[in-house]
Amino acid sequence: MKLGTAIIAILHSSSLFVAEGACNVNDNHPENGGYFVEGIAGFSSADGPLVVGTQYKSHEKSRPTNSTWVAGGKYPDGSLQYCTGPYCSETCRNDGCPTLIESTTCSQIRFCYASDSGSDVWALPSEMALSKCDFTEATQVCDTSEGSDDDCCNFMVEEDAELQTYFFASKSGCAEGQKAAVRVGDYDEVGLACYNMGTTTSRISKCTCNFEDRELSSLSEPCHSQFIGGCMKNMPDLGDDTSCCDTGTCVGNHKNYEHPIGKALEDDRKTLCRDDIPGRCTRSVGGETMHDCCSHTCSSCGIDKDPWYTWSQCDSGNATASSGECGYSGSHYSMEKFTCDFTQCADDHIWQKTSDVYKAWMKTADPEGYVETDTPPVKESDSHSHESKSEETKVEESKSEETKVEESKSAEVPDKSTDDTDGTVKNSDSSAGIDDNGTVKSSDSSAGIAGHVIGAVIGIFITFFSF
Repeated sequence: MKLGTAIIAILHSSSLFVAEGACNVNDNHPENGGYFVEGIAGFSSADGPLVVGTQYKSHEKSRPTNSTWVAGGKYPDGSLQYCTGPYCSETCRNDGCPTLIESTTCSQIRFCYASDSGSDVWALPSEMALSKCDFTEATQVCDTSEGSDDDCCNFMVEEDAELQTYFFASKSGCAEGQKAAVRVGDYDEVGLACYNMGTTTSRISKCTCNFEDRELSSLSEPCHSQFIGGCMKNMPDLGDDTSCCDTGTCVGNHKNYEHPIGKALEDDRKTLCRDDIPGRCTRSVGGETMHDCCSHTCSSCGIDKDPWYTWSQCDSGNATASSGECGYSGSHYSMEKFTCDFTQCADDHIWQKTSDVYKAWMKTADPEGYVETDTPPVKESDSHSHESKSEETKVEESKSEETKVEESKSAEVPDKSTDDTDGTVKNSDSSAGIDDNGTVKSSDSSAGIAGHVIGAVIGIFITFFSF
């Protein structure tokens, strides 16, 4: 066996980098002294041929690695590849992404090959050197005889190793494709993410943390082991009664408000609740799912009320449709935004669309589409009253016209005046004219023109007696 990075130096950024650190079974991978095996050829299928030394399984249900290192093999080598699948990122679809083996710190990148194959393992300083098979500045990891040991040739990636892409090739087989690129991430970040997924997995409710329901796990290391660890943390102590395992209704510690883990999680969740924002309260247990967008707030949709409640806050609203997008639904592979239809809410529900709390939220969520609708409608009785008043108003207006006519009869006609030097008659009030409603405004002054007044009086007589 050859432990590569224990004795070699790798050129990086024009300086020497020596990989050092301390991976251990308590903080890192629970086997191999804290290291997991990363096969240079990826993984083998469950029914694939078993080649001695090239496969390794860290757990009964883990995916077996494939560490075969041969000339003519097809290895991810950092070259660009365009993604065409349904879940591609825009970058990988349009610009292409490098093909890489993804690994982390605290790993053994394993190469297995026959001693008479002529293969060896070298670490190259750059992608350019790899693509050109330029070994000028390469450092040997293992010679031709060290790939056939019991655990083959291993490049050790320590806990404090540089997080970068590492390039490997065999001198004899590089031109035939015996070269690979491995991108190393941080063990703690990857492992913690997988551990946290395990703490809330539905496998807890079915008692299948160790993938008892599958031939193999779909996870690779270190995710596989960390996921199981998180799952087992919240697996309840069932004793002799395991009947809930068959129905998928076992309540995990994280969903049990009577358990310290569950209580702490729920109390922390409620401190972040916004009860002035609607959402979807989902109850999912035993294969049955219920969605409620109308009668719950964040605080009322918690495991202290029901261990199977989960809350998804709305992150957008549509005032025209009286709806909101509140979380996601579907499987991991076909997640879609879930739309809450608030027109379906009953009058006594908190999120029915005429409630004050709904209106206040929608004004903020969709200010452009929101229209205030709390002007009270005109009652039928008020409408009749308005019509009656209108008729009375018409009568009063008629009486007013009669009064004006009588006043006009007794009015004295004022003298003409010529204020302008050219003899033009001037109106004494410039405010006289027509208002915005088309109504003639009378002058506040008594000065005027006799002919105009007489014409106005005659017009009133004609208008009045025409009715």
